[in-house]
Amino acid sequence: MLIMVRVVKVSLIEGDKWRDKSKHNVTMRTLTAERGNIYSEDFNLLSTSLKFFEIHMDLTVSNEKYFHENVDSLAYYLSTTVGKHKTQKEWKYALLTAKRAKKQYYPIAKKITIDELNKVKKFPVFRLGRNRGGLISESFSKRTKPYSGFASRTIGEDRENASKIGLEGYFDKFLKGDSTQVLMKRISPVKNDWVPIYDLEDFEPGRGNDIVTTINIDIQDVVHNELLSRVVELEAEAGAAIVMDVETGAIKAISNFRRMSNGKYGEVYNDAIGRMSEPGSTFKLASVLALLDDGYCDLESSVDLKGGKMKFYDQWMYDSERHGLGRVTLSDAFKKSSNVGIAKLVHDHYNNKDGRVQFVEKLAQLGVTQKTNVEIVGEKNPKVKHPTKNKKQWYGTTIPWMAHGYELMMTPLQMLSLYNTVANDGVMMKPYLVSEIKDGEKTKKLFRPKVVNEKIASSQAIKGAQKLLQSVVESGTGRKLKSSIVDIAGKTGTTRVNYATIKEGEMKEYNASFAGYFPAVNPKYSMIVVIYKPHGSVYYGASAAGPAFKKIAERITTLSDNLIYSEENQIVAKMELPESNAGYKKDFEKVFDYVGLDYKTKKGGNWVEVDPFETKMLIDKKKISKSRVPSVKGMGARDAIYVLENLGMNVDVSGVGKVIKQTIKPGTKITGQDITIFLN
Repeated sequence: MLIMVRVVKVSLIEGDKWRDKSKHNVTMRTLTAERGNIYSEDFNLLSTSLKFFEIHMDLTVSNEKYFHENVDSLAYYLSTTVGKHKTQKEWKYALLTAKRAKKQYYPIAKKITIDELNKVKKFPVFRLGRNRGGLISESFSKRTKPYSGFASRTIGEDRENASKIGLEGYFDKFLKGDSTQVLMKRISPVKNDWVPIYDLEDFEPGRGNDIVTTINIDIQDVVHNELLSRVVELEAEAGAAIVMDVETGAIKAISNFRRMSNGKYGEVYNDAIGRMSEPGSTFKLASVLALLDDGYCDLESSVDLKGGKMKFYDQWMYDSERHGLGRVTLSDAFKKSSNVGIAKLVHDHYNNKDGRVQFVEKLAQLGVTQKTNVEIVGEKNPKVKHPTKNKKQWYGTTIPWMAHGYELMMTPLQMLSLYNTVANDGVMMKPYLVSEIKDGEKTKKLFRPKVVNEKIASSQAIKGAQKLLQSVVESGTGRKLKSSIVDIAGKTGTTRVNYATIKEGEMKEYNASFAGYFPAVNPKYSMIVVIYKPHGSVYYGASAAGPAFKKIAERITTLSDNLIYSEENQIVAKMELPESNAGYKKDFEKVFDYVGLDYKTKKGGNWVEVDPFETKMLIDKKKISKSRVPSVKGMGARDAIYVLENLGMNVDVSGVGKVIKQTIKPGTKITGQDITIFLN
């Protein structure tokens, strides 16, 4: 009777009071699920969670006699494994002190692996378990990217107390999985320390779903390294490159680099997806498609280039050079990338009351006024003005300036989408980055290629555009990009960035781009390369962005699993002589002998320059002065460091591969200075 009365009193009469007290000492906490993985298309890990543990010790639970008999052994094992920061003697003293103080949450080790934890569980005292040995283990995960910088900004970040970005953010609800609740108790009201009442290993929260992307790790490797090499060489502000499968719209590779405060380059922003800029001459494809589809022109239509200079209302427009040409065909104007020629044709046919609306609506039909809706947060709508909706921003010069890629803003991916559509015979595909969401071995959601527009223009207009893009590389502004490995079709673009804000004495700034596809016939991949604000005199699309496009296209073509065939069903890829190199003579001779490559060696020292000539390699002496900084461009890291350090210089290395740049100009007097070499 007494017990029953007491129960009623505690639970009903005093219930609120005791429940309130319990909240201060015992509570439920959320245990986060293990986050799912992100894979490439062939299941290489792009992002995963590594599981680590923190271990503490409750020194109030172990038997006094047993503890003192085994503390020496426990101290020894800790000092030789997870606790090497303390000696055996220091561990013994620390544990005895903590035992006397009745510590319930004494720190033993941080960030240990599951293998290390399993070893710790077998140590003296700890082998008795949680309740008798006092071992407390808590797990946590650290997100890591096994391929480091590969598509890093696109894969994204899973950040605490900040918004998630990239695929990590867009697919967060699938990746994070279901959490669970665990009971925690307060052990120190002063420090507000909480520990789990039960062993956390007894709780297995649900695991998140895995994401399978469309990224091809081999193609990504090529794009990553070639783009990085180019931005470093040109000392550009930034660079972006995307490779897309023509038929499906699947993004096979995407890279972004920006120069950071330390002078090095990293993936700090997804320029390919989120950076808006005036596209310049790559937009001429849209202008020409509009003219061809509306029947205003064909490839042989005539236009007067006015020598490369023409006035539209009160503004002068110039071609990149004063070529002195008069009447030419539309085809010649396009492959020469004449601003005047394309702008004049668009101006003549669209710059009237009804024509302005017609032109903008035609651009919408071509898909350049809408987002691609790729699976990443941050893509913005293209900024394309409308003559009635944006009256205050519309001028008499707007049509001719839009015609050659100014007074409008787009991202690289949005521009690429148009080129991919032309390569795909007018069928516009939605660009996408994820092909599948998996729950263990089961497919939870499948993403199929999606047609956005079955025909953006007539077949005749599309075929005309394809011929124009081929002519650019065959005999136009992109003729230096002709390749013996794969036929390329595309368009150069050079955009003046600060034309409206330049101050006296300020340098002109440019963005360089090349957009296109390969092979030119039966295309497999489309691609865009944009180099933002390259430093120096190399800033044209053909000379700044074009070489990177060509190298990427050639290397993708020759990938063993990715050979591209021509119309005659012959493999296009073929062996060529290596590029110019420099280094140790005997190394080159050994390699050339091994692969059966002919070479000719001139008499000289150990350090040589190697160049291709017709069907063989020429090995010539490299002059190195003891008092002047040599050029180590083309050398591997080992050779370059050996040469420079033997001349008394302090060498810092950035990157891997061959030297493409050095911070001190060759010929400079050596005074024991520091030098950085950049490799790719």
